[in-house]
Amino acid sequence: MTHLQVQNGTEILDINIISVDNRCVSFVVNDDLSVSMKVPVGMSREMAEKYVRINEDRIWREYEWRKKRNHQALPVTLELEDGRIQYYSGLMLPFLGNMDMELRVKYLSQGEDTDLYVEERPEGGQILTIRTDNVNQRFLRYCVMRYYKKCAADIIGKKTADFGKKMHLKFNHVQIAGKRKNARPALARLSYKNIEIKDQRTLWGSCNRKKCLSFDWRIIMLPVEIIDYIIVHELAHLKKMNHSASFWTEVEKIMPEYRECQNWLNKHGKEYEIF
Repeated sequence: MTHLQVQNGTEILDINIISVDNRCVSFVVNDDLSVSMKVPVGMSREMAEKYVRINEDRIWREYEWRKKRNHQALPVTLELEDGRIQYYSGLMLPFLGNMDMELRVKYLSQGEDTDLYVEERPEGGQILTIRTDNVNQRFLRYCVMRYYKKCAADIIGKKTADFGKKMHLKFNHVQIAGKRKNARPALARLSYKNIEIKDQRTLWGSCNRKKCLSFDWRIIMLPVEIIDYIIVHELAHLKKMNHSASFWTEVEKIMPEYRECQNWLNKHGKEYEIF
């Protein structure tokens, strides 16, 4: 007995059977989407098939979850130069875990004002259009970053309010780094439990001793549950300024699945440094 099969419509999964010196049966969907089932040495094929039938729905759920997670990794075909993404018309950018934000660059005559707007994409997702006479890569990156920062501020503002309510926390406001002209002076910038969207690059989120939170603008590129994990992680620091067992207990109260999100971020997080 080396493998069994389960079928869902036209899709068939092979389940590799591994005999182990253990009294329990366990399933795992691997990163390559293969499925393994560990069974006690000597278990009959009939009994193994019974376990598969009983757990078939769970196997398919875990398979679809893993399949979705794998698809939300960045494609390896993105054009890079000196380790940075090259921005051009037609480039597909990640947004909330999906590669469905299409960048369009429309070149204007010299002297015309730059404009940036978003439209719905017929096949799903959005079209981010930059109308400009500046073809410099750093400028195009700035335009993309500016839009992503705005989206990050909107989403993080809502999510911190929602999660904060569950964790009995409150916040003053969310602000975007580099846009403080209309804000009140230093008091607003350093106010208690303030939230800022920045270009942090090496950190997805941080919490300082004044209990102000910072998030990297690239967070908006990640799958929604990963964004949730990063936000809950930083909110938990408002209660525990460390990574002690009690800190992780605070995280787990809100996100019991936080370890899966943590593993995904450890595996794929650095891929987003190219933007």
